[in-house]
Amino acid sequence: MTKKFSFIILLLTLPMLNFAFSVTFRVDMNGVELFTTPEVNGTFNNWCGNCAPMSDANGDGIWERTINLNAGNYEYKFSFDNWTGQEDLPPYSSCTVTVGQFTNRVLTISQDVVLDVYCFGSCAACELVVEDDWTLEWSDEFDGNSLDTQTWTAQIGAGGWGNNEWQYYTNSNSNIEVSDGTLKITARNENIQNSNYTSARLITNDKYEFMYGRVESRIKVPYGQGIWPAFWLLGANFETVGWPQCGEIDVMEHVNNENQTHGTVHWNNNGSHSYVGAARPIDATEFHKYGVIWDSEKLRFYVDEVIYYTYTFSPANNSEQIFTNPFFFLLNVAVGGNWPGYPDNTTPFPAEMEVDYVRVYTDEISNVNEESTSSFNVFPNPANDQIQIRLAEQTFGQPVRIYNPMGQIVYQSILTAQNTNISLQDFAAGVYNVQVGESMQRVVKK
Repeated sequence: MTKKFSFIILLLTLPMLNFAFSVTFRVDMNGVELFTTPEVNGTFNNWCGNCAPMSDANGDGIWERTINLNAGNYEYKFSFDNWTGQEDLPPYSSCTVTVGQFTNRVLTISQDVVLDVYCFGSCAACELVVEDDWTLEWSDEFDGNSLDTQTWTAQIGAGGWGNNEWQYYTNSNSNIEVSDGTLKITARNENIQNSNYTSARLITNDKYEFMYGRVESRIKVPYGQGIWPAFWLLGANFETVGWPQCGEIDVMEHVNNENQTHGTVHWNNNGSHSYVGAARPIDATEFHKYGVIWDSEKLRFYVDEVIYYTYTFSPANNSEQIFTNPFFFLLNVAVGGNWPGYPDNTTPFPAEMEVDYVRVYTDEISNVNEESTSSFNVFPNPANDQIQIRLAEQTFGQPVRIYNPMGQIVYQSILTAQNTNISLQDFAAGVYNVQVGESMQRVVKK
């Protein structure tokens, strides 16, 4: 009797051990370029790329694949065209695990499941930038025939720039050109000051600095081994606290011959350098809009209209303190360095980064104190050397104060007329808060 009973129990348990659950993987490929077929691969199929191609039956950009998996824990990631392209996933995030040089998605299966739709390269679903919620606050459209030196400074010199780069930065017209509505920064294979390459690095430090908003630039990047173009931001306190204490926001970096762009955040994590980020596949031969939406809690990186990576500040790792301060812009093309390596005989020169514009938008809702929008207006905005404060009513005798980006009062007086002109000639470029009574508005000094 005992042997028969044991045999019956074994028969009852075998189907449970062999049972496979239906798992549907889904990835949003909207905004991703230069691919034919995405695939899902991982520990369940020995990382065999084209073994699990996905399909988009209705053409909405959401690709799916259903696979039967036994209960258990798995690692996986999305790629396309048999590993021609793959996700560059953020390490130590909510959906990933990092072991050595590999960061993969993680998954625990205990039942049939249709997984959430993930944005390619992200732990979240793709989202679009809402155009109607933003007001242009400042821009350089590069419409003239020379660089606006009231906004930009060309840094000069070599020395590796902290990354063992090989170029010598100049302010020469051969490296910096504004024509036909775009800025051209060109790296050239030519000798100067013991360097074999020249290029340019432009900054707005002490000329235009700001805090929060939507930052965007439309750029066409150069392509080639050892070429490293970037559109980025550094904390305005860089000269006093140094790097990485000042913080760094890399809106766009492109290296070598990759068909992807990188968005990265660097900061001082209580005494050590920390950085996180993600990549987004692109057609590197075309213009793209590279941007970041920055508020007091987070940074959201996007390419064209698709947000592909979000970084949330934390007081625990010191990032909240660092990224709630003014920053300034940088545009440059480096030649060589620790990350891309160095040029070889395949690298095309000259290598030109073309910039259509750089823009800063503000959220229309938070741009003005909602309770006081009717009390006064500021014209023009952005402004050059002068603004005019226009009271909605003849409420003379109100105090007016102007605060600089650091929150310091740089002007104060009493309004004695309905329309009052205030000179900004001695103000540095940047974002200022204008306060009349209890009302507040922001104004940009170009």
